Amino acid sequence: MKIEPLKKGQSSNEIICKSFLICDFSTIEEIIATYQQLSKQHKENSVLLTLDDLGQAEYTSSHATMNHNLDNTENYDLSSVDSAAFEDGEHLGYLSTPSEFFIRKNNFDKLVKGIAYTSIHQKNLSLDKEELESLVAVNANPYSWIDEYVIAKIVPVQKSYEVICAFPNGYFDGDLNPFENYILAKRLHEKYGYELFGVGASLLGFIKNEELLENEYRGLVTDLSKLYHQPEVEIEKIVNNKSNILFLKYTEQLE
Repeated sequence: MKIEPLKKGQSSNEIICKSFLICDFSTIEEIIATYQQLSKQHKENSVLLTLDDLGQAEYTSSHATMNHNLDNTENYDLSSVDSAAFEDGEHLGYLSTPSEFFIRKNNFDKLVKGIAYTSIHQKNLSLDKEELESLVAVNANPYSWIDEYVIAKIVPVQKSYEVICAFPNGYFDGDLNPFENYILAKRLHEKYGYELFGVGASLLGFIKNEELLENEYRGLVTDLSKLYHQPEVEIEKIVNNKSNILFLKYTEQLE
């Protein structure tokens, strides 16, 4: 497996936080171990990995950023911003350096305020038979769904669910939007102890450091039953209480 600092041109998105490119891995265990290693090395930050279909995930993230105007610099003091973010004394008009991350974070925080957890149920996310089988397969063998290239972002935030502002995703009308993904991830963190560790074009990845207790398992199944509008007996096929990782879809369709 190779891990190296991400360079400009290796990602279609601007690099607004310290990032690494991971490739030549052969198991999901390698990916999780890298996530845990980076988390230990950067204890004052949180780590986010990209998951499925990196190109599509970066494309929709860029559009979600523009759609919600998350890179708006109006009324911000830019005196501390890296000179690379300016051309002929004028700001480029988009965020392109880690020194500007505070702008993205603040813009995101303003928009996520007041969004209730129950709002995610109104998106009417569903799982048809084929998608249910796919999500079961993802959780049984996630390696086959991970892109051959993974970007690890070292995000200067304390809570795992806050990493979404560094890679906001959920662009199409039928998807959970970036703020609803935040609310879902916050719910899973506060109620069940899951950390959000990955975002892809269709998937959210969560990891739990302790075993899922029986009462937590039942509560999680109930929550996901409401999220996907499926009977709990179907959701039980997705959630493996013997595994410490969990993958969920946030898009209208699981590609």
